[in-house]
Amino acid sequence: MTNLLWLCHGRHFVLLWISIATLLTISFAMPPPNPIKCNNVNSTPGCQLSNTYGVWGDRQICHAPNIVYPTTEEELRQELANANKNNLKVKVVTRFSHTIPKLACPGNSKESVFISTERYDTNIDVNMEELTVTADGGVGLRKLIDTIENAGLSLVAATYWEGVTVAGVISTGAHGSSWWGKGGAVHDHVIGLSLIVPAHEDEGYAKIIKLTRQDPLFNAAKVSLGLLGIISKVTFQLEPAFKRSVRFNFTNDSHIEDEIIKHARQNEFGDIQWYPSRHTAVYKYDNRVPLDTSGGGINDFLGFQSNPILLSKSVRATEKGFENTRNEGGKCTMASSFVAYKKLIANGYKNNKLMFTLDIR
Repeated sequence: MTNLLWLCHGRHFVLLWISIATLLTISFAMPPPNPIKCNNVNSTPGCQLSNTYGVWGDRQICHAPNIVYPTTEEELRQELANANKNNLKVKVVTRFSHTIPKLACPGNSKESVFISTERYDTNIDVNMEELTVTADGGVGLRKLIDTIENAGLSLVAATYWEGVTVAGVISTGAHGSSWWGKGGAVHDHVIGLSLIVPAHEDEGYAKIIKLTRQDPLFNAAKVSLGLLGIISKVTFQLEPAFKRSVRFNFTNDSHIEDEIIKHARQNEFGDIQWYPSRHTAVYKYDNRVPLDTSGGGINDFLGFQSNPILLSKSVRATEKGFENTRNEGGKCTMASSFVAYKKLIANGYKNNKLMFTLDIR
């Protein structure tokens, strides 16, 4: 049994480790490209939206004739009003576009427009008395967390990655892991929001409505997938700052069905990764500790680390070769290599900028 401790503010795969280690040492992280490309994309005038994964599920493009970039809440309202007045289909897009389905696509209609929140990311207001923060919908999660931490506070729930916006993270139900308190989803900690919705002509074609937990539509508006309007402001409930202590246990998956409930009850932010083909379960013991606890860690999440294209192509080609030849042994070896590599790098977690040290028991 292997335990790995972290504090946060086989012969079949030896050669694979050498290859991966060599390739990863020469890879460099790069920000994702802008998901919007305009002006005669693929010989079609207008703008084309892609997602961070590079392709939509239907392998078709997502197109609109135009895109606008409001910078304030009033400009955001005016753009929606203009679209409503001219009977245009509207979809809001962000600087990240992490959606897998085409939720941000207006349907390739000629009478449509993208409204981007890329430049609507200025205001983050922390209320120290009420322990809340209110942010523009286009603010990135990392920027929000940094501001909150500088004020000596913490957002209890967060996603496993930070490439999301304030409005996007709640409207899609993105989450971390917790059954404690209000819950592990980011929207569980929202106590208020502003929504820009279409309106009649005498109301200026669009209006801003403010919702709180007392409103019957509040829960629907929080996780609305962009269908009820444009989320322009979000208010989160915060707590005094704390750290989290993390320990991993790579072990046999025996009786995993009996361990799930107990694990969730005993660990505030715990989770379980299950690899049935390897009969392996990875239990993460993740709980809050006082802010003055020694150690400073980061979660350099493996799934979002920069990898050389050559490595990805090589791995996929190997997988395809094993599938075509029905080589079960080869596929099992690859699965073993993957789990062993995750154990070696502690799923990407680092303590004081160093990898975990292993405590073999």
